[in-house]
Amino acid sequence: MSPFPAVRPRSRPASGGRPASGGRPATALRRLRWPVVIVWVLAVVLLDPLAGSLSKVTDDSASAYLPSSAPSTRVALLQGAARHGQPESGQATVVFARDGGLTGADLAAVASAHAAVGGLVGRVGGLSAPGTPQRSADGRAEEFTATITTPAHGSSSAAVRAVRRAVGGAANRGGLRVAVTGSAAVTADGGIGNTAPLLFTALAIVALILLLVYRSPVLWLLPLGAAVAARDVAKVAAHGLAGAGLTVSSLSTSILGVLVLGAASDYALLLIHRYREELRHGAATEDAMAAALRRTLPTLAASAATITAGLLCLLAAESTSLRGLGPVGAVGIIAALLAETTLLPALLLLFGRAAVWPRIPREGRPGREMSRFWSGMGTRIARHPVRIALASVLLLGAACAGLATVRTDNDPVAVVKGHPGSVIGARLLAEHYPAGDIAPLVLLVPPGEADTAAETARTTPDVFSVTAGTPAGRYAGYSVSLSVPPYGAKGSAAVQDLRDRLDRSAPGSLVGGDPAVQYDTTRAAHRDALVLIPLVLVVILIVIALLLRAIVAPLVLVITTALSFAASFGLSSLLWRYVLGFSGIEAQLPLYIFVFLVALGVDYNIFLSARIREEARHGGTRQGILRGLGVTGGVITAAGTSWEAPSPPSPSSRPPPSPRSESPSPSVSCSTPCWSAPYSSPPACSFSENAPGGPRDPQDPARGDDHDHPRQVAVASRRRASSARSAAPSVRTASSKTAFGAWLFGAVRGSRSGGHAPR
Repeated sequence: MSPFPAVRPRSRPASGGRPASGGRPATALRRLRWPVVIVWVLAVVLLDPLAGSLSKVTDDSASAYLPSSAPSTRVALLQGAARHGQPESGQATVVFARDGGLTGADLAAVASAHAAVGGLVGRVGGLSAPGTPQRSADGRAEEFTATITTPAHGSSSAAVRAVRRAVGGAANRGGLRVAVTGSAAVTADGGIGNTAPLLFTALAIVALILLLVYRSPVLWLLPLGAAVAARDVAKVAAHGLAGAGLTVSSLSTSILGVLVLGAASDYALLLIHRYREELRHGAATEDAMAAALRRTLPTLAASAATITAGLLCLLAAESTSLRGLGPVGAVGIIAALLAETTLLPALLLLFGRAAVWPRIPREGRPGREMSRFWSGMGTRIARHPVRIALASVLLLGAACAGLATVRTDNDPVAVVKGHPGSVIGARLLAEHYPAGDIAPLVLLVPPGEADTAAETARTTPDVFSVTAGTPAGRYAGYSVSLSVPPYGAKGSAAVQDLRDRLDRSAPGSLVGGDPAVQYDTTRAAHRDALVLIPLVLVVILIVIALLLRAIVAPLVLVITTALSFAASFGLSSLLWRYVLGFSGIEAQLPLYIFVFLVALGVDYNIFLSARIREEARHGGTRQGILRGLGVTGGVITAAGTSWEAPSPPSPSSRPPPSPRSESPSPSVSCSTPCWSAPYSSPPACSFSENAPGGPRDPQDPARGDDHDHPRQVAVASRRRASSARSAAPSVRTASSKTAFGAWLFGAVRGSRSGGHAPR
């Protein structure tokens, strides 16, 4: 039996009549509305403290973001154990440089700034006394570093600002360049560590979108309230997963909040659209809700199952954090489905028809179920289906050419947007100090192998120096500086060469540090891409084939979704490189984008194909496609807009390494949105009056084209508000819900700070 139920033609009662009762489902909904709401309210009240404590069980150590088997992971774990629970430290490195060489006055300014920073110790929380200033070999630069220790989930911003104020006087000397860099400075410059504004902004923007879409002072509150309740339940479930031993990072919890919000908005839009459609047929509220649930619940369950299956594929990843994101995201999707199919219907029934005031659907009142834009688009496509299909494939294929410009770069500075003081300082250090001294490797040697390992490291090509470092337990520690840039191909080759030589001469030795961390992360990302991409595609194909009981349609849906991913990623690569000026992206970013574009994008195809299947049962395939597109197109575009809104694009979260750093955490960053053209979510739409909103009036001179600016849309909608058949404005969307998954990682850049420990 198909999961999409057969739909018999609905009988419309005579005008003024009242339809017969829907029977047991309607009666059950009427009786359970209050109990369901009460249960949800009690659940939120009782679970909120536990949900709020999720941050206490998150793991943001370096090992949480690394492959569990990588040598750099073992180094990070050993260093963490040696700290005996002490928080990780970041650095504020103050660098002074003059092109013609430092003068006596410059050196006096350095000494004064050093004393000023030292005077802050005891008055600025977490700040330690700065180290001795170190002069560059060329005599044109000098730097000193102060360590900043912050508690878990704390912020180093105040300490960095204090250091910058203390050294600010030296910057006024003509020709002397002064900058504060280091991991703590980058954390402060990027606004890393505080995700609360992001979540409040997401809620506010989604609320505004729902208000504009529904044009009701009440209706927009109900799905948003259900989404907030779902978020609490999902956070409690994530808390349980962490307690069961799953690695749950702050990055995962931040993604969880936005994921639940977006998915819940999608499910609510489809359910409310169908509910209003049934109300227009004259049904009582409980009968309309029973019919709406009967017709949409299989579709919503199919969508949630597909996304959940795709997310659970992440369990095959090598990266510990990526592997933990799969179950965390899955419980978020399930919580969103549960809330929007139980709490939302109960709230709608409590408010009755007043919930959709002032645009209350009534039998006999003029209104349209179909979007004029999508109906017209479907008609035009039906005239030349082969020609338009070929043109679409060619355009998407041309966009895929941008993939040739994709270049991964594990240098942290390469993915930091703009030129804040932290980035300028990192570049000054790179200009005047040995390349490898900026980000040294950490060598940990087991007992009895110290001398042999140190000598092996010194004789390894591309190694500049080997000095004694901090031991970790029974392991002796060394700091290894490379003579080549520590990031990129040469640095990666040097890391691997050093490891190979140590395996032969001093077995058990471990090479870590930031360059090794990025090298191991890149290798794991390449491996995960080879495993997860085909795995996700195959799993989604199987799920859709089982749901649709077909072979060709699932292939078409998956292929078009994969093609849209390649096209959107190709266009984004061009944007990143030639418009925004990023020289490369992090190795893990394409995989994150793929998982969300494909796993989250397929559900729109399910929304559309389910309605087409339903309409085709009593109208034929051709009419089913045209009507399915006309009725569902507006809902899909509204859902895509709700995913596009929650967060702005943002700079990378990964800080440049400090010259005194040992074991920073790698990060996944996304610096700009990745626009997508999914198979079933075109770039603009008009909403029918109950889908929600009314059709666009082609005679309205204020309507503009199909890509009106939102402000023009609002003006146009006000001009048409007085008509019973007023046309809803076109909502312009440059991406769909799937595109949001491509860049939400940048939006949650505050999930962790990537701290650095002092050498």
